[in-house]
Amino acid sequence: MTESQKPSVERRAHRRARENILVSVQDEDQSISVATRDVCPNGLSCVLPKPLSLFTKYRFALSVPASDGHLNEIDGEGIVVRVEEVEVEGEMQFETAFYFQHLDDGHQLVLEEFVQESDSCQ
Repeated sequence: MTESQKPSVERRAHRRARENILVSVQDEDQSISVATRDVCPNGLSCVLPKPLSLFTKYRFALSVPASDGHLNEIDGEGIVVRVEEVEVEGEMQFETAFYFQHLDDGHQLVLEEFVQESDSCQ
């Protein structure tokens, strides 16, 4: 087996749930609301209409559904760790990954439980 044929090794510390959850990303000038592509206890990815700068902090608000039907509102700061240009429905957009910073323990637990209960984990 050549180097390029070796199976990829998952390096993430946490499983991800491929779920569409409403997230609002905010900087000093504006706020944009989109659906997540996936989420885990350490971060999320979503598709945005414009690129964000790598390693820049943004505020976020995330509405995570609970098993009893109510929404857990989570807010905090995240840092942009990946931006890739992708085509979505014929338009170029930007798949963006955030690593959570300054997330309190209660919010971390909500995300861990959500991912564990999700049927769409990776």
